[in-house]
Amino acid sequence: MNVKQYVQDLDLSDGDKHRGKCPECNRSNTFTATNNAGKLLWNCYANSCKIAGVTNIHMSVDEIRKRMKEFKIDKDINTINVKLPEVFVMPEYLVPYTAYDGNSNDALIYEFCDGYGLWAADLDLYYDIKEDRIVFSVQDNGAIVDAVGRALDDSVVPKWKRYGTYAEGFIRGQHQLAIVVEDVISACVVETLGATGVAILGTSLNANHVQALRNFKRVIVALDPDAAAKTIEYTKILKANNVQAIALKLLDDIKYRKDEDILFLTNTIKDFNGTFPHKEFIK
Repeated sequence: MNVKQYVQDLDLSDGDKHRGKCPECNRSNTFTATNNAGKLLWNCYANSCKIAGVTNIHMSVDEIRKRMKEFKIDKDINTINVKLPEVFVMPEYLVPYTAYDGNSNDALIYEFCDGYGLWAADLDLYYDIKEDRIVFSVQDNGAIVDAVGRALDDSVVPKWKRYGTYAEGFIRGQHQLAIVVEDVISACVVETLGATGVAILGTSLNANHVQALRNFKRVIVALDPDAAAKTIEYTKILKANNVQAIALKLLDDIKYRKDEDILFLTNTIKDFNGTFPHKEFIK
């Protein structure tokens, strides 16, 4: 029995719960399944049955609209002063990445980017020789104002490191449609799809983010699947501050390029550009 498919076939709407016979051990009324903001969770409570799992599914337009209506904004972003940028000096131990020419460090950076379908030479990258990190430069009008490093060794903690305090986040691309994502790699992937990728580089929206996002004709908030509540929060804050924002619930982090998500985003971008009759905007 494919339990994941069984749960998906229950076709639970956001907030729905199911309790009944376990498809694995066949015990009565021990199996539960719940749809919580596009995350399907299931479990059998029988001691002899170890069935449990979780998977992400898309939320419908109506489900996201309902969540947005229920979500209460507990702060007024307009009361927060815009933070002026501080002077940023690139540390000496961050060396520029030029191109893959056989150098071992350059090879690591090239391979890391290639794993996400990115061309390293196009990304204004550096290498942290002290901590073995690939470093993405954060730029404002061509000037480097911050940098964000990601450990090349997945066992290193912390995985991500900020070298400055620039408040507007990481913006990659020059398109009029911006997609807000969790991290800089996802932002770079967004650019390859034909939109501007924006990673806020923090845990909450600030006035600088809002000010920067006002420069776009439309903003899509598409955070990781386990951040559905934050996706809705950000969208409501942006809309309350006169940003043309919508929310999208994806199945996986954009940087992993899940086929369904990439198709969904590509069609959405085409719809924005007037080249595809897509109707899944959540306004």
